[in-house]
Amino acid sequence: MASLARLPPILFLVFLYTSINGASSDQSPITACPSFDCGGNGITISYPFWHQSQQFEHCGYPGFNISCSDQNPMIYLSNDLYPITNINHSSKSLTLHHTKIRRADCRKVPHDTITVNSTPSLFNSTLGNKMLHFFYNCTLYPPSLPYIACLQYGIKQSYVFLEGATPEFDWHRYCESVVSALVSDEAVHGDLVQGFGRALQGGFKLTWKQLDGACQSCEASGGLCGYNNGLHENFFCICTNGRHSTNCYDQGALTTVRPEPNYIYVAVGALIFGGSVIAATVFYFTQKKKAGSYKPV
Repeated sequence: MASLARLPPILFLVFLYTSINGASSDQSPITACPSFDCGGNGITISYPFWHQSQQFEHCGYPGFNISCSDQNPMIYLSNDLYPITNINHSSKSLTLHHTKIRRADCRKVPHDTITVNSTPSLFNSTLGNKMLHFFYNCTLYPPSLPYIACLQYGIKQSYVFLEGATPEFDWHRYCESVVSALVSDEAVHGDLVQGFGRALQGGFKLTWKQLDGACQSCEASGGLCGYNNGLHENFFCICTNGRHSTNCYDQGALTTVRPEPNYIYVAVGALIFGGSVIAATVFYFTQKKKAGSYKPV
């Protein structure tokens, strides 16, 4: 530091400013979008998922926001919250529980769960799952079909079938409700009428894919995809040296990666720094001119 004291004031200030700001902006995409857990089942949540109340919304894909309920991670899909029991980043898949169905007992599925047509475009529910169709409280039904005995209510009977194995009948006309539910492939085995509760308890799987070409280009360059206000049109790429418009190789960073900067403080700091540089410049050249006017005796 002794050598720095002999620098002209303007150079010393520039050195100090760049040192401080360079250290503060040196954040990698990983530190900009940290992982977290809800403290319950030990599942670590990381990019492209993000905590909807503790992280910036732009850290991850739109629609991948996770909330914590009773120390369990939850994701909102198809107008309902689903508990997450596992996330596999290598296979890009997650396992979800059916809402309000945690035990392998005899109870009705309250409403349709995620179907192929209702899942967001980023998720795929067709791999590793089967669809069950439930017909509850039917007043008329084909004879000799096995029914769910624990759900019988007087003369009303309930039935469950795998997709593609439902007998030809006007079920919607004679049954009070018809509900469809996804279950994982490995959970469906044996007698379905007796084991549907166990199959529902196993939950179901979803796989996800990358976003559009801009996000793919960003991730291929080592960055993370960001979206202001969760909108696709407000895309930017989070890189080690700041935000870029397309990927980490494009020309120049848009902004440095910092958590919610206070723009008033930034403006005031810029004014103070600019004034200091001007004052130091004037002082330096004034002293230099005075030193040149003196002649040795």
